[in-house]
Amino acid sequence: MALIPPRPGKHIHVIGVPGISKPRLLVLGTGFGAFSLLSRISPRAFDVTVVSPRNHFVFTPLLPSTTVGTVEFRTVIEPVRPLRAKTRFMLGWAMSLDLDKRVAHCHSAVGETRWEQPYDAVVLAVGSVTNTFGIPGVEKHAYCLKEIDDARRIRRALIANLKRASLPGVRQEERERLLHLVVVGGGPTGIRFAGELFEFIRADLPRAYPHLRGQTRVTVLDAGASVLSAYDRSLRDYVHAEFARRGLVIRTGVRIEAVEEGGVRLPGGELLPCGMVLWSVGFAPSPLVSALACSKDRAGRLITDDTLKVPGLPEVYALGDCARPAGQNLPQLAQVAEQQGSYLAESFNARSTGRKLAPFKWKPWGISSFIGGGSAVMADSEGIGAGYSGFWAYQQWRIATWSQLMSLRSKVLVPLDRLRAFAFGRDINRI
Repeated sequence: MALIPPRPGKHIHVIGVPGISKPRLLVLGTGFGAFSLLSRISPRAFDVTVVSPRNHFVFTPLLPSTTVGTVEFRTVIEPVRPLRAKTRFMLGWAMSLDLDKRVAHCHSAVGETRWEQPYDAVVLAVGSVTNTFGIPGVEKHAYCLKEIDDARRIRRALIANLKRASLPGVRQEERERLLHLVVVGGGPTGIRFAGELFEFIRADLPRAYPHLRGQTRVTVLDAGASVLSAYDRSLRDYVHAEFARRGLVIRTGVRIEAVEEGGVRLPGGELLPCGMVLWSVGFAPSPLVSALACSKDRAGRLITDDTLKVPGLPEVYALGDCARPAGQNLPQLAQVAEQQGSYLAESFNARSTGRKLAPFKWKPWGISSFIGGGSAVMADSEGIGAGYSGFWAYQQWRIATWSQLMSLRSKVLVPLDRLRAFAFGRDINRI
């Protein structure tokens, strides 16, 4: 697609100065924080440009559901262009910032075009990248789950393994390997994915592949003492017990030496044969964030003040997974980024009229995770308190997830997709 060249404009040093033409606000990213900000920023007060390698927002809590066809891919995405009629969108990456000239050096995501995007204020909402911890073979042989393309690859690989295991002449040892799915990382994404796999294996595999019934295995590996470490111990124990009852294996205190084509290499040389590895272990800062010379925490996230501004960087703001307000140990959750985006939009709108907002303060909405089998675990806030689990927690998880969807379209399509999967089975065609 053709990129719109940056529009020339007057350089403004301070946002919201009366009598001066609209300040140019550059938003980098289209995640929860950016989407929330763009939904609320005043187009009459700001000249807004978005630069991102994807032209849509992804509702990541439901990504595991798309890997097995419970929810369809396009149901969990929202286009960015129609969000604000006067907002310009450019498909590409911001490679670096020139803080003196206030321009972002950008590279197209669909070609070799490079350009300089001027701004008066910039919001870094670039999220994070998958942390491989330097373990050999992760990038080549493991699957991550952060984008729609990741979910597509996982679904295609899962179905391909089922078809290969069904072919005549396949040795039993190879069949067992193909039907063994390993999840590395016992956080919310890994546990949700394992739960969705269980639902798929329980409800749809006997219908489509009756001869493979009882042969598919799921193993969750985690380096910690328990999965879902942010949750109360009673909820963690419930997950361990439920997975054991269903035949899903959880191995804790396990560190990965390497990911190979045929399986996962564990300490002592043990090879755990498997047909697929989902890597869901941790976060690392993006190259843009890593290149900025400013204060960062141990995880490489930008340290901001209580208004989400990065100290020492003129008119640079940061939110979501790439940043952390000083003195606040906020979890890397979608709800945190969403609230920060809403706060920053209100703050910018207020400044354009001469007002000033109080510092940002996160309001916990509670945390929950689907674990399959019509069950979930839910904690009241930040994992503190016993919370509750089981069927009613699952209903609360569905309601909470539905309420966080960003549009009426998604709020209609998600229940319809679930109803379709319940009535007619999940789509297991390899397309």
